[in-house]
Amino acid sequence: MPPAESIVALLTHARDVPAAERGRFAEWARADLESRGLILETCHRVELYLNLAEERDEEALRARLPAGGSLVRGEAAVRHAVAVAAGRDSVVVGEDQILHQLRAAMDGARARRSISPLLERLFSVALHAGRRARSWRHARPVSLADAAVDAIERQAGPIAGRSILVVGSGGMGRLAAGAAAHAGAVVAIANRSPDAAAALAKAVGAGVTPFDPGADIARFDGIIVAIGGPWRLGRISSRALREGGATVVDLSMPPAVPARVAANLGTRLVTVDDLARRDRPTASPADRAVARLDALIDRTTQEFLTWLEASERRAAADVLVQQAERELQAELAELWRHLPDLDPGDRAKVEGMSRHLAERLLRGPLERLRQDVDGRHERAVRELWAL
Repeated sequence: MPPAESIVALLTHARDVPAAERGRFAEWARADLESRGLILETCHRVELYLNLAEERDEEALRARLPAGGSLVRGEAAVRHAVAVAAGRDSVVVGEDQILHQLRAAMDGARARRSISPLLERLFSVALHAGRRARSWRHARPVSLADAAVDAIERQAGPIAGRSILVVGSGGMGRLAAGAAAHAGAVVAIANRSPDAAAALAKAVGAGVTPFDPGADIARFDGIIVAIGGPWRLGRISSRALREGGATVVDLSMPPAVPARVAANLGTRLVTVDDLARRDRPTASPADRAVARLDALIDRTTQEFLTWLEASERRAAADVLVQQAERELQAELAELWRHLPDLDPGDRAKVEGMSRHLAERLLRGPLERLRQDVDGRHERAVRELWAL
């Protein structure tokens, strides 16, 4: 098996796999395979990366994928990992959050000691490419929160001067509040913790409203929800939201808007899955920034594959030299057993001649390994020398 073929990625994305199915896949991955690889979970994706020694494992893994999921391996898996880190596969091309999420996934895998050296090298290279891609950007960083603002404006028109409610004060809530304020909206913050809501409101120049706003919810033209857990609304809030005209974008995963409320909002509710299906990360050939990003992904992928092939050649060369040294030591030990009285000077000459002869015999195979471009010589050396 070529070295890259041991890298396998099981992929589920909101573009093709509903949130509930992604959640079940994540539960299975954490329960059965978390100790063997790296799991990346974001609003839109659940991905599992493994270093497989046996190809027969592939079919068993495919059987656990939900409909719409995919399994890729080898170069395709490497390229996907780099594209994810670079933000090319994100709903908002080049967004920053994926870097933090990927770094957290790596930290978790390291803590569990579940990430192989090969996968650790891959994701270190991918993160480096992601950081480089971000260094090219001169404009304000964009995120999924900007996609949420765009979704509201598609339905309600420009939000400048209009009231927007952001539910949540965590990382995505902060981004949503900042994106809405940047668009000129009058922003209010709601959170389970009033103190956290007040702190975020102060930071972005927003107002504060109760987590369950009651009839006051009707004054908002758009609502962005970004919380962990359900957004518990009373009957008054639920009725006012249903009868009002606000577009609600639920960025939470799993969804936070209560099912009974969501069912009554119709097209005024936009979920993270809707954003993923609506905003595929495509670009025209004339988009120079995206073309530059694609070139970075291509280059990084090839550099990793070249390193991996060279690593295999170096490993084969090291094993070959070590085996030759063991054989040499064994033969010399047998010779000294038969010649216990040999003069130390003569013994040194015999050892020197033996090592020189071994080096000459190995020079050709080692040179072939250094020039091996397709792995053919490396495979031949391992087979002939039973390495």
